Amino acid sequence: MHKVSTFVCGTLCLLILLICWYLCLCVQSCQATKPTMLNVHLVPHTHDDVGWLKTVDQYFYGDRNDIQHAGVQYILDSVVDQLLKNPDRRFIYVETGFFYRWWKQQSSSMQQTVKQLVNQGRLEFVNGGWCMSDEATTHYSAVIDQMTIGLRFLNETFGICGRPRVAWHIDPFGHAREHASLFAQMGYDGFFFGRLDYQDRTRRMKAKEQELLWRASDSLPPPMADLFTGKKKKNKNKTPPPCFMT
Repeated sequence: MHKVSTFVCGTLCLLILLICWYLCLCVQSCQATKPTMLNVHLVPHTHDDVGWLKTVDQYFYGDRNDIQHAGVQYILDSVVDQLLKNPDRRFIYVETGFFYRWWKQQSSSMQQTVKQLVNQGRLEFVNGGWCMSDEATTHYSAVIDQMTIGLRFLNETFGICGRPRVAWHIDPFGHAREHASLFAQMGYDGFFFGRLDYQDRTRRMKAKEQELLWRASDSLPPPMADLFTGKKKKNKNKTPPPCFMT
């Protein structure tokens, strides 16, 4: 019994040390705020469709810009360049499917540079799935598979600092309760989405209920499927340049 207690205490101490190491290494990246002022956080992020009006290849390489002007590889090139020029800059990347392809084309020195940006919290991943999956027609097994592929790559490449802490679905048309339940069970701290019924949006804006604790399962005991959820006020405010989401 004494050996079991010693083992448990040792395991807990190791876990606490790992958590402290994670907090010190990966999270302390936000600028200091001023309590006497309104602090505004600008969060630059990607929204790169992994196939929509163009094929995945056309989106990545910037081909067929007569259909839609988009070249994901150049986004990542310019983001890394700008992060290196100013240590105060931050960026979050969403679509692991595109990032994986870009990563495989980089030199070992560039990969090491990007790892440093991730460790410093200046380049952060959200959602983490291979794509931002549809919530209306997909089977839960497909959702789990594509999330597993993306999250496994991030974990194997960047370790704990590359782990997304926020689920990010700013473009799917409608949101399923089961999706929120899956995100909660995957360990996400929060869930942010952009689209909902216009009547529900109007009601929530008037009632100031665009942030909520989503209890996403009747069968699972709380808080196993509880998830902090936020609705963006507007999905896309296209104020060129750039495009702001509020």
